[in-house]
Amino acid sequence: MTESDWARVRDLFERALDQNQSEALVWLDREAGGDAPLRAEVVSLLEHHRQAGAFLSEPVAVEPTASDHPTLEPGHVIGPYTIVREAGRGGMGRVYVATDARLGRTVALKAVRAQLADSAQRDRLRREARAAAALTHPGICTVYALEEIDGDLFIASELIEGRTLRQEMASGGHPSGSDALQTAREIAAALAAAHAAGVTHGDLKPENIMRAYDGRLKILDFGLARVEPASLDLQAMHDTRVGAIAGTPGYMAPEQLNGRPRDARADVFAFGVLMYEYACGTHPFDASTPLGMAVRVLESDARPITAVRPDLPPALATVIERCLRKAAGDRFASAAEIVQALSHDTHAVPRARVATWWRAHQLIVVGLYSVASIAAWQIKEVRGGSTTVVFLMVGVTATVAAVFRGHLLFTERVNGAGLMAERRRTAPVTLAVDLLMAAGLAVDGAIMASSAPLPAVLTLALSVGLVLARLVVEPSTTAAAFDAGA
Repeated sequence: MTESDWARVRDLFERALDQNQSEALVWLDREAGGDAPLRAEVVSLLEHHRQAGAFLSEPVAVEPTASDHPTLEPGHVIGPYTIVREAGRGGMGRVYVATDARLGRTVALKAVRAQLADSAQRDRLRREARAAAALTHPGICTVYALEEIDGDLFIASELIEGRTLRQEMASGGHPSGSDALQTAREIAAALAAAHAAGVTHGDLKPENIMRAYDGRLKILDFGLARVEPASLDLQAMHDTRVGAIAGTPGYMAPEQLNGRPRDARADVFAFGVLMYEYACGTHPFDASTPLGMAVRVLESDARPITAVRPDLPPALATVIERCLRKAAGDRFASAAEIVQALSHDTHAVPRARVATWWRAHQLIVVGLYSVASIAAWQIKEVRGGSTTVVFLMVGVTATVAAVFRGHLLFTERVNGAGLMAERRRTAPVTLAVDLLMAAGLAVDGAIMASSAPLPAVLTLALSVGLVLARLVVEPSTTAAAFDAGA
C-alpha cells in the first residue's frame, strides 16, 4: 500500500472507533467504497484494538490480568518503612512517600504490581535494581534498594520534590529556545551516563522527568531499565512473551512496537519525542487514540520541528529530527552522541548576553529615529518648501517604525517563543519605513549640500547609517541572540 493508502487506513480506523460497535462495520463498508484491501486493513486494526483494550493508554510491563497492590494508608509500616502518603501510581505500581527508620531519611517507596511477583521477574528486577543503584549521575534519581517484604516487592529510591515535565507543560506556554536547549542537555547527559553503564531506560517520557524545586532535572524510574551486560542470559535479554512490552506506545521506537529487542537507540527515539513535545507543546505523532498514535509512530513522519518552532537553536532542532528517524541505524547510537551534538551550539551559552545587545540595538535605532525626525524638522524650518513634505514623511515613518520595534521588545520580554514569528510578520513594515526614512533624509541632505555642506553630510550619514543598521547589523544581532535567521 502507498503512503496515501496508509493515511486513509489510519483516518478510517480512527473514525471507526467513534462509531457504535454494532454499526462500525456497516459504516466502514460505506466509507471504504468497495476497496477490499483498504477495508481489510481497517478491520484488522479494529480487531487488534478490541483485543488490546485500553492497555495502550498507560505503560505496561506484564500481562494486565492481576490486580494492583492494595493502597497503603498513612502510618502503615512496611519493614523499616513508614508510609506518609501516596504520591502517585504508574505502570509499575503505586508510589508512596515513606520514612526509612534505618537511616532516618524520607524516600519514594514504589510498591511493585503483583504481575511482577513471579520468580523470573523478581530475578530480573534484582539485576536491574543493582544496575540502577550503581548509577550516580546527579540527573538520575538514585535507587536505594529493592526490598522483598512479606512476599511483596518494593523499590526504595530518592524522593524528588518538584513537578514533572508533563505538569510543567500543562501549566501553559512554551519554553524559550535557550531553556529547551538547556533541558535537552541535562536529560541527554543523564541518559548518556546510564547508556555508558549499559543501562537503557525504556520508558522515557515527560512523566518520568522531574524538575526539582531547585531547578535540577532528574530522570525517574530507572528501576524499570534494561540491563545489557554480557552476563545476562538470552531470555533476560530478549523477553518477548505476549504482553511483556515495556514502555508507553507514544514514546516507543518503531522496533519496540514491532516486538523487536530494544537498545539505547530506543531511548534516543523517546528522547526525540519527549523534546519535540516539550518544545512545541504537541506530540509529534498525536492521534485521537493510543493505538492510532502507535500507528503513526510506525507509518508517519512528524511535522518538521523547524516549521513549528523556528526559533529553536539549530543544533537542538537537528538533534530532535535525527532522533525521530524510523530506522534505528539512522539515529544516534546513544545519548553520548546527543550530548556531543548539542555541544556544537556555540551560541547557546552566551545567548543571554547577546540578547542584551539585540535589545540595545533596537533602542539605539529608535533613538536614531528621534534624531532623524529632529533633523528633518530643523531642515524644514531653514529651507521650507519641499522639505516640509520630507519632514512629514520622516516623522510618520519614524513613529510607525518605533511602535513596531517597541512591540518586538515587549514580545521578547513576555513571549520569547513567539518573537521570531512576530519579527517575520513585522519585518516587511519595518524594512519599508526604514528605507523610506533613509530616502527622505537623503533628499534633505542633497537639498542642503550647496548651502550647508556640514549639516548635509551629517544628514546623509544618518541616512546611510539607518540603511546599514537595518540591512546589515540587525540580521546579525538577531541571529546571534536567538539562533535564527534574519
